Amino acid sequence: MKKIFYMFITMILMGVFTSCDDDDNGTLTVKPLAMGTMLDKEGNEYQWVRIGTQDWMAENLKCGTPYYDLTEEKPWGEVGIVGVSDFGMAQQYLVDFGNYYSYEQALENCPEGWRLPSDDDWKKLEKALGMSSYDTEKEGWRNGASYLMIQTAEQGTGLNLRFGGELCKWGYGNDTDNYVKTYRQYDEGIYWTSTIDTRKINECIFYRKIMPYINKVERHSATSFAHYFCVRYMRDAN
Repeated sequence: MKKIFYMFITMILMGVFTSCDDDDNGTLTVKPLAMGTMLDKEGNEYQWVRIGTQDWMAENLKCGTPYYDLTEEKPWGEVGIVGVSDFGMAQQYLVDFGNYYSYEQALENCPEGWRLPSDDDWKKLEKALGMSSYDTEKEGWRNGASYLMIQTAEQGTGLNLRFGGELCKWGYGNDTDNYVKTYRQYDEGIYWTSTIDTRKINECIFYRKIMPYINKVERHSATSFAHYFCVRYMRDAN
């Protein structure tokens, strides 16, 4: 009788651990509750999907000056701020990943009725995609949600987050090397939140990062002056 009892308990535990492994491997199924289209400030149309009580853009923002044409005023005139060694590839990034934005630009380009998601908005999405409440509050890499974030509508969530990398300003104040460069395109996706990390001396903003083949989402902050990230807007579901 004891042998049968222990076998029964073992089977239950195996089922629990298998279930956890399935969730860690992204087999949780989440379908959008609704879908639609929205317009940015320039009239470009995007798909959106409803996950839980939130509507999220299903494409990266692309309006504004193309990132490779960005300039800033210098004593000797307007100069480009993005170092581009392969213009054809730079144009392809715009097609594949949308545009890249400073934190200020991400806030400024938000269309009426939508918002740049806060750190808490991202946490709410992560919970809807199966991440534990404990993990959502952690900093750094947290388990879960990433595999569902990259799915197309045919595959599941329709969020379709892309691995656009970033533009990063090297030099950090050094006038001889203060332009930005493309960095880790196709290797990671980084997205702004609207939330300032008040623990830091310099202005730092929380972001979310995903990478291929890793079912984890990074929650961290970065200096606003040194980075240009991809952008998704969201709103509370009507």
